[in-house]
Amino acid sequence: MAKNVEINEIVYNSVPSVKIPLANGTGDALFVDTSDATMTSGGQSLDGVTSYANGVKITGSIPTKTAADMTASGATVTAPAGYYAAATSKTIASGTATTPATSISAVPVLSINASTGVITGTVSASQNVTPTVSAGYVSAGTAGTISVSGSDTLALTAQAAQTITPGTTAQTIVAGQYLTGAQTIAGDANLIGQNIKAGVSIFNVDGELSTPVVSQDSVTKVLSIS
Repeated sequence: MAKNVEINEIVYNSVPSVKIPLANGTGDALFVDTSDATMTSGGQSLDGVTSYANGVKITGSIPTKTAADMTASGATVTAPAGYYAAATSKTIASGTATTPATSISAVPVLSINASTGVITGTVSASQNVTPTVSAGYVSAGTAGTISVSGSDTLALTAQAAQTITPGTTAQTIVAGQYLTGAQTIAGDANLIGQNIKAGVSIFNVDGELSTPVVSQDSVTKVLSIS
């Protein structure tokens, strides 16, 4: 800013600065009007840079920053206050979303209607699937295709028609079989009390047959039956 200056009663108009020779004759002292400056503190200038405002020397305090001063946390990038000499960016670590391999194994529950013989199989199964996302930025899109499936086949053992002949040990028709034919337990017309020794019971049929006792006289050698 220029000022009107009076020297030796002579007025000089619009003088921006004044040079006065130094006492030792080796140079000049330069005086500049700084009254129109707008800087008021060091926070308006870079760190270490000096300037004058309203006749006061001011040292700047704004720090110079680079990408190294920036921090990234999750999806947030923090840039501390300061001066960046050029366009500056910070890379956020990339994350990934993965789809877990999932399958369901379901075992049918079978029921048989005793009156109609209808076999009904019921399958009930469910599975919750949650993709895993690693830390970092994940671009827009899908995490993958989740395929949930499951099947099991439970077959009944089939038993064809058969005839079971009673013996000396019990014979069992195993449970859980699908009977495709008649199961016949053999009978015998000779299973009557007259054919079974007295005192013996076979299949709940009590014996009635008495066994004769044969004896021989040791002297006459005569046989007798009682």
